[in-house]
Amino acid sequence: METIAFAIDKVCELYPESVTAEKNYFVEILVVNDGSVDKTEEIAESKGVRVVSHPTNMGLGAATRIAMMTAYEMGADVAVKLDADLQHDPADIEKVVMPILFGKADICWGSRFAGKIHYKMPIIRRLGNMFFTWLMNQLTPYGISDAQTGLMAYGKRYLAVFELFGSYNPPQQLLIDASNKFMKYAEVPVVFYERKTGRSFVSLRYPFYVFINILRIMIYGSPLKLFTAIGSVMVIFSIIYFIASTIFEKYLMNFPILLVNNLSLATLIVGLQCFFFGILADLLIKRRR
Repeated sequence: METIAFAIDKVCELYPESVTAEKNYFVEILVVNDGSVDKTEEIAESKGVRVVSHPTNMGLGAATRIAMMTAYEMGADVAVKLDADLQHDPADIEKVVMPILFGKADICWGSRFAGKIHYKMPIIRRLGNMFFTWLMNQLTPYGISDAQTGLMAYGKRYLAVFELFGSYNPPQQLLIDASNKFMKYAEVPVVFYERKTGRSFVSLRYPFYVFINILRIMIYGSPLKLFTAIGSVMVIFSIIYFIASTIFEKYLMNFPILLVNNLSLATLIVGLQCFFFGILADLLIKRRR
């Protein structure tokens, strides 16, 4: 609540109608009130902006999802997510919008690490950012330098088809979803400041929620790829395990070869089942779409 009024005023100051009209676009502010019990909704409405409210706190993912859906219903060509804590500079909004307006991207991430961070980020948070950025680069073809940013833009083409399931880590979920839908990605350098008010929702439990949501979007978005990878690992393990146990049995007569053979066979069967699960899930999801 402490910064919502200032955030709205700052966006209006930076993007007045007289200026944006010259650039052939205009800015409309949408505030998502995720079940807050303070006066966020009243303050936003007093500023004359559109507000969408959740009856209870549903999480950042849910807030991002309703914002993107509402932006699409409003006919937005580009939707920009900006946190009201103003760690991101509203002046950078135009930076993430332009690649989409010029047709160079369907989504654009504002990268703090390609830009400038104006405070000493805690080492745990920096390491977490580095890890999830690395992970997203393994799971997508994008060249990502900041997978945890809070400043993101989505074009109409993506807004029409996006799928965001979990209540946590929308940046990673949307990266995987956009990749599965063959959307073009771009990123631009932005500035980032220390939080002055409020507190972060990120806790020690956050990574566990992140992995669950990433797994969920991978299963839904690309089940054949995921189950093929799992099945391949299990089949290879089964073959190597059987060969190794056969060698051991030749030299160690008391080696429990029957138990080993059963375990190897079970692993092989489960691995083959994963292939079939992937094919079935892929067919069901494509039919649903």
